[in-house]
Amino acid sequence: MTDNFIPIVREPDVARLAAAQRAVLAEIARLKDLPPGRTDILSALYGGAAVVADDEHGRGHGLVIQADGLIWAELDDLARIVEPVLDPARHAGPGTWHPDCVGCRGAQAAARIRTHRRYRTVGP
Repeated sequence: MTDNFIPIVREPDVARLAAAQRAVLAEIARLKDLPPGRTDILSALYGGAAVVADDEHGRGHGLVIQADGLIWAELDDLARIVEPVLDPARHAGPGTWHPDCVGCRGAQAAARIRTHRRYRTVGP
């Protein structure tokens, strides 16, 4: 595995931003009760609402998210453990993709985990 990484620039996920916006808008009503000049409270309120909304959006799409507490080191270890039983020649390759196949999904997941250090997604 290489320490050099290739940045991948992508547009923001509009659905995630919309979910965060809805959460922040719901908190705006509470701003009336804040004393003037308390930007620390304001930023915590907005930040917390946005993170929760993003986690809920991810959970709704079956993603591993911040709230799950799963870290890359654990995923790396899991990929190393299962790699010997995956057969990429029979699964997840050209002409060897099988819908709803555990072997195909496992081989693809292991490949994504192995390359996560090389490819980093950055925003605009």
